[in-house]
Amino acid sequence: MKRASSIVRKHRASEKVYVPANARDNHYIIAEMPLTDTLIKLMGEEIKLSSDQPYLKFYQSLAKLVWDVVEECNIEHANFVANNRLVRVRNSDEQQVLHTDKQSFFFYNPMNNSTFKGYFDGAIRSNKVKFLFLATGENLREGAAKFHQKVYKAVREISQRIGLKQGELKVRDHQHLTYDIFAREKGSRESISHTFREISTRYLQQEVVIEGDYSAVTYAVVSVPMTRRLLKGTEIDYEDNKPFSLLYEKIYQAFTESNLKNHINRATMIANGLSPIVRYDENERVIVNGDIISLGYNPSDASGKINCQWEAEKLVDTIRLVFFATDLDQSHKTYGKFVNQVVKSVENMAEILDWKRDKDYMLMRMNQQLVRRI
Repeated sequence: MKRASSIVRKHRASEKVYVPANARDNHYIIAEMPLTDTLIKLMGEEIKLSSDQPYLKFYQSLAKLVWDVVEECNIEHANFVANNRLVRVRNSDEQQVLHTDKQSFFFYNPMNNSTFKGYFDGAIRSNKVKFLFLATGENLREGAAKFHQKVYKAVREISQRIGLKQGELKVRDHQHLTYDIFAREKGSRESISHTFREISTRYLQQEVVIEGDYSAVTYAVVSVPMTRRLLKGTEIDYEDNKPFSLLYEKIYQAFTESNLKNHINRATMIANGLSPIVRYDENERVIVNGDIISLGYNPSDASGKINCQWEAEKLVDTIRLVFFATDLDQSHKTYGKFVNQVVKSVENMAEILDWKRDKDYMLMRMNQQLVRRI
């Protein structure tokens, strides 16, 4: 019996992940829907295409409706977005919003930032309208279930006031933890433990039940900066049409070798300058849209797929390593073991590439998403 208990304790210990105490937490929820003719009619706004900004009053009316609900539900930080851009959220001491052609980056500090603002152009009909809700407070994970419940109530009220049918609003609950895998080598000694429980399981333990159908994905993205150290020891012929082929092949070989050694069989290396996003997709499609590459994956498919996307004629600033968790990677309804495997794989890869751990970072962003409809 003692031996059995010891084995269980050892197994459970492998599910704990120790991350630096200065890891940055993010929790945000996006509710979105297509901007249809029906939605415009429900808002009761006449669209005059002869006007310079035919959609301005529609956006303003919808934003006002959202703000009223947000105030009533006591949500401190929300944004209305209708600009045909992908919404990204990052933790930062300085609150600001930056736009690329295809992406809007919202930087904020959960401890002291709050706002209500709209991002739209009255002259342009956006493909979608999005309501972005940002969690605030000191401990986002402990308050995640209550925040989800509060936002769910607000989104349901928004849907009812507009007059939408059941299921027309898609809600994405995003949670990620960001930290340097080699923070300890840089002097950060304090750590905290996580098990990365599946979102609905974590919420259930806080007496918040996710009812109805939903999908969930768990994945990690590791950002590897293109340092001089990576370039050293690799023959680069700048007169060649694809001068960086050998460089990317060397890095990909280290990536593949490390993954196989640590029993990771679903991963992708991105070295083409595109920003990866991950979506649940049973068909596992890869879609490029401007500066974004969408990676669809099916968590129930555990078949081995380690691949790459690179452009040998381009020297990128950052290489992205994407690790996908499958259903088989879930142990006792947690993904701690998966995260530890990813960390060990990256550490092994760094050793092969002679990485300077006390100087250069490899930034880990552990992502968990839950998608449902209201």
